[in-house]
Amino acid sequence: MQRPIFQIRSIADIDERDVEECLRWFPKQQSERVCGYTSLSRRIETAASYSLLVEIMRSNGLLQELPLIAYAKGGKPYLENYPDLHFNLSHCHRYVAVAIYDKPVGVDIECRRKVTQSLVKRVCSEAELQQIAQTDNPDLEFLRIWTRKEAYLKYTGTGIVEPLCDVPPVVSGQWPVVGGQNSASHEIETHPLPESDGWVSVCW
Repeated sequence: MQRPIFQIRSIADIDERDVEECLRWFPKQQSERVCGYTSLSRRIETAASYSLLVEIMRSNGLLQELPLIAYAKGGKPYLENYPDLHFNLSHCHRYVAVAIYDKPVGVDIECRRKVTQSLVKRVCSEAELQQIAQTDNPDLEFLRIWTRKEAYLKYTGTGIVEPLCDVPPVVSGQWPVVGGQNSASHEIETHPLPESDGWVSVCW
């Protein structure tokens, strides 16, 4: 693949009946994962994410059997039965996002919401704080920066680390991978959600 394949989907119209329909064809371990959530919104997000993963694989000629999702140490998901494919997923209250690539990939999606100044100061560097202050919509600009940081961390497999203000928001560059022994060149793309409802970032 020259670039990651990624897609977003609105989950605004998905309800509990849709989830039950999905569970009929999901693999056992995926069905159990969905059913393990007491929150309906979490069941919807998880079911929609898996369904979108299958749809992307099928539409790109990659689907031979239903993918089995497992989790590495640190929590990053991987496909047990597709060792040559990497994937990542994310969800917010109104959308899910899935990315697939033949190399490590991370994706993060954030819907528009109010954020606290304490969170902004904990996450952002001084340069980023100035950048946010100069925009017409500080909350939305913060979420753009946040998706880039989170997509990068999911790409490296480290998850949330401190200090987040040191995580690079740049489009491409050099940064230590897990363990800090090597440097990995990476790229980050960021796209607005429909109707400026938030952002999605993909890192590879």
